[in-house]
Order: sequence, then structure tokens, then C-alpha cells
Amino acid sequence: MMNSDDRKLVGQSVYEQLRSDIVTGTLSPGEKLKLNALRIRYSASVNTLRETLMRLVSDGFVLFVDQKGFSVKPVSTSDLHELLELRQMLELSAVRKSMANKDGQIEWKSALISAHFRLNCVEKMMMEDEVSHVQAWEKADRDFHMTMVSHCGSQQLIRYHASVIELYMRYQVLALHRRPFRGQASVEEHQELLKHLLADDLESVLAILDSHIQKGLSLPDSETAVLAMESKVIA
Repeated sequence: MMNSDDRKLVGQSVYEQLRSDIVTGTLSPGEKLKLNALRIRYSASVNTLRETLMRLVSDGFVLFVDQKGFSVKPVSTSDLHELLELRQMLELSAVRKSMANKDGQIEWKSALISAHFRLNCVEKMMMEDEVSHVQAWEKADRDFHMTMVSHCGSQQLIRYHASVIELYMRYQVLALHRRPFRGQASVEEHQELLKHLLADDLESVLAILDSHIQKGLSLPDSETAVLAMESKVIA
């Protein structure tokens, strides 16, 4: 019989598997999530799955409707644009605050270097094989940007940014089904961000970051991919 710590570990593992399958599109937008099928697929109890799905509802990845049950949250261009706007607002504000916060700058910049190194390695692997490394890339990209805002001094701002960027990255991963990874362009933008962050060049950081976030939407087929998924759900 499992103790409480073991149950927490199992619950976290199931959460991470389900979240990953939603982000990568293994579980399609709008797909119904039936507990019996999930129980077999993830080797988890119904209670664990119900708790996990409610957590994913809270995080914005799953919908729950009385009498209809759980389903993967659908995608839409309006939702994508809203997430883009929120991410820009939160991330630029938090980065500005992080750079202005002079306490603990050495530790923060050390963390930035470490997060960038991991992201740089994963981006190079992505250019060789997107399918095999997409999950690692999504996490490394998200971690680097979350590290950028981590020194802002506001736990609420950090929490809201983390929630928005998770949902935003889902769209970026799903769009890879329709268009290729940005590759070298993304590598160079992240390198420029790190360089100017370490040099305390606020204006350059904000300009590069704003453009970097926008490019995730403006690439050919990015919105086309979302529209295709949206119409599939509606159909």
C-alpha cells in the first residue's frame, strides 16, 4: 500500500505525462478525456486521474463541464493572441524589474548563464531532430524565460508569468506540426538576450525580447496551424 509521499510522486508523474501529451498534441485539442481509458493508458487510479485532471483544469490545459466530463482545452486564434499580449506585458515588465533589482545580481546572472547553456544545447538538438527533442526544448525554452523574470521581486508576477508562458508554449509546440522549428534564428536571439542581460543593457533586452515573442506568432503557418486545429475541433 502506498504512503502519502508515494501517492504524491505518482500523481506528479501522471500530471507531467498528461501535460506533455496535451502540449505536444498527442492528446488533441478538444479530445474527450475518459477516465477508464486514461486509467489504462497512464497506469493510474481513477482517483489520481481525477485529481490530476482537476489540476490541469486549474492550469488551463483541460476543460470540465458538468454531465460531459473532461476534455483537452480547444485552441483558437483569439486565445493565442490574448496569451501573446499577456506574455509580452508580464515578461517585459518582470524583466525590467529583474534588471533593476541590484540585490543578488551575481546569483541571478549565474542562473541565466546555466539556463541558457541548457537551452542552447537543446536548440541544437532540435535542429537535428525535432520529434525526439520537442519536450526537452519546450521545457528549456520556458525555463530560460522564467529565469529571466525570476529576479523581479514579485512572487505574484512570477506566478502569473509562469502560467501564461506554459499555455503560450503549447501553441508553439502544436505549431511545429505545420511549420519547422525556427532553428538558428532562435539560437541567435537567445544569445543576444543573454549578452545584453549580462551587460545590463535594458533597452536592447526589451527590444529583442518584444521582437522574439512576436516572431513566435508571425512565422508562416503559425496561425494557419492554429486555425486548422480550431476548425477540426469545431467540426
